[in-house]
Amino acid sequence: MLERKTAVSSNVLKILQKAKHPLSVADITDLLNKKKLRPNKTTIYRILEKLMQKKAVSEVSVRNGASYYEMSRGHHHHHFICNECDTVFCLDVCLVDEHRINLSSLLPTAQFKIQFHDFNLYGVCEPCAAR
Repeated sequence: MLERKTAVSSNVLKILQKAKHPLSVADITDLLNKKKLRPNKTTIYRILEKLMQKKAVSEVSVRNGASYYEMSRGHHHHHFICNECDTVFCLDVCLVDEHRINLSSLLPTAQFKIQFHDFNLYGVCEPCAAR
């Protein structure tokens, strides 16, 4: 998947493959540190960029400007972001498609054309709500 396999790049890929939810660069850095690997953030971003170019990894951008990364699932889906712990949870389906929501009907005129959509839900996750 990566032309140049290093200990860091191999571990970034393994971390993303094992992740149960999208991870931030800080999350990835913490997990690498636990493996006694100490790359700088630039290296991690470079690895993630290469993985995104190969369509192996997808980026999830949230309203606070943070980005999270996950292995590409091969299908479009949405996310729930916890306002308390900043964890990003994957929703298994596209809610717009699942509920047959006609987004075009929301546009100002018929000359507007939707090319894609991105949809995130924000709230409090179950573990945070239980505290």
